[in-house]
Amino acid sequence: MAPKAAATALNPIELRLSGGMMALNRLIMTFQNKRMPVAGLTVGRDGGGMRATILLDCPPETSRRYAAVLAGLEDVEGIEIPEETLEVALLKTSSEDWRESAARAGVEAHEEGGTVVTSGDPEKLEEWLGSLEAEDIVRLGPVARPGDGG
Repeated sequence: MAPKAAATALNPIELRLSGGMMALNRLIMTFQNKRMPVAGLTVGRDGGGMRATILLDCPPETSRRYAAVLAGLEDVEGIEIPEETLEVALLKTSSEDWRESAARAGVEAHEEGGTVVTSGDPEKLEEWLGSLEAEDIVRLGPVARPGDGG
């Protein structure tokens, strides 16, 4: 009998970087050097520097080990393993039934200036977006929800 495979899932790590693009380059080189199973990377800049959300395709315990490795990097100012991951997307659609279908799919959606702003679990959002007839979709990618709700 074959051994049972370890359960994997997308596990997010949220971190803050100082040092600009060189810090981002060192982070990506670490992914490669440590052969981290990176399934997604979303990077943004705010008043406090750069913020990155990394999605690792591995068991939670392995993800925590990788987080410890990343915490040791000189450019990493803070790191946490959030409990929830969301994906955000903006879309234009001529259909009026997006509100009802979003509610059925378990996706948050509202309209702002003619653009539908959506967020939700990445898998649910993927399925919901696939069911729509949208004129244009911009996916902002997965973002982590830090454990402190910030």
